Amino acid sequence: MSLNVHFHALQPKWRALSAGLGLAFCLALIASCGGGDGAVGSGGTGVPYGVTQGTVNGFGSIVVDGVSYDDRAARVVTEVAPGQDAPSDVKLGDRVSLDYQTAGVAQVVRVESALAGQVASTVSATQFSMLGQDIRVNTSASTGPVTQFGGGYSQPGDVRAGDSIEVHGVVVVQGSAALIQATRIDKLASAPAYLRVTGVVANVAGGASPAFTLGMLTVDATGASLLPAGALLANGQTVTLLALPGALTQANVGPRLKAAQIRVAGVQAGGLDAYQSGSISQLDTQAKTFTLGSLLVRYAGAAITPSGASLENGHYVQVRGSAAGEGALVATAVMMRDGESEAEAELKGNITGYVSPGSFNVRGVLVDASRATLSGCPNTGLADGLYVEISGSLSSNGVVAATAHCDGEPANATVEREGLANAVDLTALRFTLNPEQGDVIVVSWSDSTFFGGVSPATLSGKKVHAEGTIVNGVLVATQVKLED
Repeated sequence: MSLNVHFHALQPKWRALSAGLGLAFCLALIASCGGGDGAVGSGGTGVPYGVTQGTVNGFGSIVVDGVSYDDRAARVVTEVAPGQDAPSDVKLGDRVSLDYQTAGVAQVVRVESALAGQVASTVSATQFSMLGQDIRVNTSASTGPVTQFGGGYSQPGDVRAGDSIEVHGVVVVQGSAALIQATRIDKLASAPAYLRVTGVVANVAGGASPAFTLGMLTVDATGASLLPAGALLANGQTVTLLALPGALTQANVGPRLKAAQIRVAGVQAGGLDAYQSGSISQLDTQAKTFTLGSLLVRYAGAAITPSGASLENGHYVQVRGSAAGEGALVATAVMMRDGESEAEAELKGNITGYVSPGSFNVRGVLVDASRATLSGCPNTGLADGLYVEISGSLSSNGVVAATAHCDGEPANATVEREGLANAVDLTALRFTLNPEQGDVIVVSWSDSTFFGGVSPATLSGKKVHAEGTIVNGVLVATQVKLED
């Protein structure tokens, strides 16, 4: 199904170049910005009720820019090669595209990094470049989610030239240029199998040798798969490309990359419930418009929360609305996400890796509750295994809890267990987990279960962390990871 729409580009110089070309944006109406053919509902059973694209700021269910979605039955994937999806896990600060056929219940969650490759140079602790793109680290909740660090990084300034990294973030257009404001940066243990670049298209050249630029990167599009089928390249598009590392060369004018795949995500005009988040740019208070990356948002008549708040360039917002015929997002609500009127982060799950009130994990997120207000907790305080609800702010590598509420594990909640894996049955797809304390539990897995640092064939005898839902006494795992 082709989802192309024709749209006049936002910048005057783009408008002339893109007349008559299909210009598509990756917005909240997209069910598939990653693998597959880009069709809405490609991972499920038909057109979804709605789609969300945003930043993960919590777990219990998955929380995307403050909105919770039940993800217990969701298929969680990431595109690992052109057109090829693999099971994935989701981390705090990841950018995801999530579709649902029932409000509040996720059907497919696509984890979508903006960049993957090698750092070219660092300008400061909060600014560096890679693959021809400028990346900005965000340290203030007033301008968006505080950038999370992982994979061995813990704070701004840890990134070094030559490091292989993965960056999640939002495109911010500044005049005729664009940058990526990072929501998460992970150091990779090895170079990625495919380089990944997201940016705003400029300088499109057609003919026998099609090419364009993304920032300082020149892209050779000759022979590249262009998705979705029928899409046309145009200036002003936000695209994501994949390329083999050997396809990257250096020239006098900057890096050049021969793309294997270029994805121009389509939009579905007509009624889908849509959430889209990003950093406001090109605000026009007279026309009641602004852009999120390349996406034009019309906000006349939209409810702005908190009440009385004024929009400004650089503000990070979540927009709810639906697509208009010309490709713009017509907003019914614009919600400020500045850490003032809502918690920056929220977690629900079991405490693991407890060291002290200032250092433990919930759902794989490092928590500092040394100054938190506790409620419902034992007199002995926090400890491994307790089920807690955490609310607080983002540090650079986790959550600083303002409140921590202890409770019994709710029925059907996502829970965590740690222990030694034994009695692995590769036919029945299950094993037993022997914790240091407590009862042995049977863990089952499926083709959609994410395995990190371990595989079913190497499970036996390994100390692992399993996460999932207990059904009839069996932990049905959504992920199994080798315990750090």
